[in-house]
Amino acid sequence: MHSSLFAVETLSLSKRYGKTDALRELNFTVDEGEIMVILGPNGSGKTTLLMTLCTILKPTSGTAKVMGIDVVKDGTKVREVMGIAFQEARGFWRHKPSSILKFHASMFDIDPVKRQNLIEQTMKELELWESRDKLFMHLSGGQAKRLETAKVLVQRPKLAIFDEPTSQVDLRGKRKIWDKIRELRDQGSTVIVATNEVREAEYLADRVTILHKGTLVVRDSIPKLKDAIAGGDVVEVGFEDPVADKLVEDLKNLGGILTMSPEGNQLRANVSKAEDWVPRMTSASYNMGAKISTIKITEPSLDDVFLHFTGKSLEENP
Repeated sequence: MHSSLFAVETLSLSKRYGKTDALRELNFTVDEGEIMVILGPNGSGKTTLLMTLCTILKPTSGTAKVMGIDVVKDGTKVREVMGIAFQEARGFWRHKPSSILKFHASMFDIDPVKRQNLIEQTMKELELWESRDKLFMHLSGGQAKRLETAKVLVQRPKLAIFDEPTSQVDLRGKRKIWDKIRELRDQGSTVIVATNEVREAEYLADRVTILHKGTLVVRDSIPKLKDAIAGGDVVEVGFEDPVADKLVEDLKNLGGILTMSPEGNQLRANVSKAEDWVPRMTSASYNMGAKISTIKITEPSLDDVFLHFTGKSLEENP
């Protein structure tokens, strides 16, 4: 048992490339046994942080520890307790998926019989079994990406890291990967997932860390992050015709609106109290001759949370 209170801990961690700060004084912790999702757009510092934790990159300043082990002072020991699935799939071009997984599983202390059963089960669940005798160089992009994820699943490390694990994977394949990552957590691994996909974060996270321009903006559970948005109601209104600028101005004058985004026939508004605002909105729309086709009231999404804390939506970045 290591002495640290956290599975991962960084103190004032910074990484600089020339004059560019990829990470800025990052104080970041991950509890043992949780799935921590790092949410941010490309260029936010997600991959730099992961590459530092897995000892590929050295920090410019500050410290990082994995299971209480300093990633700079004792990188070999760090690599013995963690596994990483990279953003871009990596493999021996002339090796088969089955042999690649055997190699990666052998790096950890798993009984050989259980290891083989685990490899076969994982390949079948990620739809790689039929391609087990193909060379890595002949796999499709989606197959190679699923194989990259499978490497960590068969290792069952103390710390499992996934960098955008479902890019290039269809929705059906995404859910299979997400379920396997959850299963890994349930079996005792601590998991870090870096993503720019809100749906992936919503499905997986015990807690979310939002990174923006190399800075840790906020870290908490999804319900608490959503509660941080004042009011917290999202109203989506569909009109029969494109939303007129005059209607948008009239609706803003009603008060109770935190943000409003018109687009074509649709209008999306964050409001303090939907039950008060919606009747006033429908009345104002009627007076303007704007016919409403649909009204939908929901809680904020993680993209709304990102917008609230950073001033930009994930889709607008970088």
